[in-house]
Amino acid sequence: MPLWVAVTVNNAKLIMDLCAIIDQQNVIIQAQAMELAQHDALTRAEEIATLRHKYAEAIDGPAENWRCEV
Repeated sequence: MPLWVAVTVNNAKLIMDLCAIIDQQNVIIQAQAMELAQHDALTRAEEIATLRHKYAEAIDGPAENWRCEV
């Protein structure tokens, strides 16, 4: 296998692994936000919405799509 192919495959795997970690972190953060809201705590809905939008822009997808695919 040529070196450039191996590097490309390794980079693609790294990107997929990082996306999976980000997706898991997002699930945790969303769960925490829901738990805080249930306890009448202040939520940061505006900040979360802004970050969702930035995330969507970064992966070139709609804000509703939180899953990262390569």
